[in-house]
Amino acid sequence: MSDDKPSLPLPQAPARRGPLAVTEALARRVIGGEWHDGSALPTEVELAGQMGVARTSVREALTRLKAKGLLASRQKAGTRVLPRMQWNMLDEDVLRWTWSGQDRAEMARHLMQLRRIVEPAACEIAAASAPDAAIAAIERAYRLMDAAGMDPVAYAGPDLDFHHAILAATGNPFLVSFGATIEAALRTSFELSTRQPGAPRKSLPLHRAVLDQIWARKPAEARKAMEALLGLTESNIQRGVAQAGAAPAA
Repeated sequence: MSDDKPSLPLPQAPARRGPLAVTEALARRVIGGEWHDGSALPTEVELAGQMGVARTSVREALTRLKAKGLLASRQKAGTRVLPRMQWNMLDEDVLRWTWSGQDRAEMARHLMQLRRIVEPAACEIAAASAPDAAIAAIERAYRLMDAAGMDPVAYAGPDLDFHHAILAATGNPFLVSFGATIEAALRTSFELSTRQPGAPRKSLPLHRAVLDQIWARKPAEARKAMEALLGLTESNIQRGVAQAGAAPAA
């Protein structure tokens, strides 16, 4: 038998089928509902055979998914899917996998509920106690948003920085960590919200109002300004999800 088989894809297999790639593939099957809550996954040997990968890659992938709260194992009971309410939804990978699923509209709604709880309060704290240097960081992000004009791609990065800077301005390490944790979902929500024609320019005055009230050291007004901004963002996201239809953005 000749060893010269240049057409076979085997040389590329390790890059595509290592533990990280296997983790991604299994996570998407779990999140996609292939295995329902409480149902047992196939054995490691069966999964390895299905996916054409080494059993060690499957074992490492399952370990990662257990750490993220998607799966649990019990002796003699195998590996089972945990209820969604037990998943570590603030894990960056879990957020990304969930956003790529079929229930993006529901995830967008849940994210906006979370943002409405956290961000207005963060503005209130920042207006009451943030040092000038921290507020200046919010303003720098705002000025980059202004400079981006109507370009939604150029606008999205500074927009994310603006919201991160507000959380950082609270001086609360838990809120700062919260911002870092949900960055993937926030970025996706910004991408959805800025799909609307003229969305950056329409939201810019509302961002300015938030910044002005924080600079003015008016906590209640800063809270209200952020609530108004999130109201516009939620409306834009809802339209963005509807436009995406059966082909959600990556």
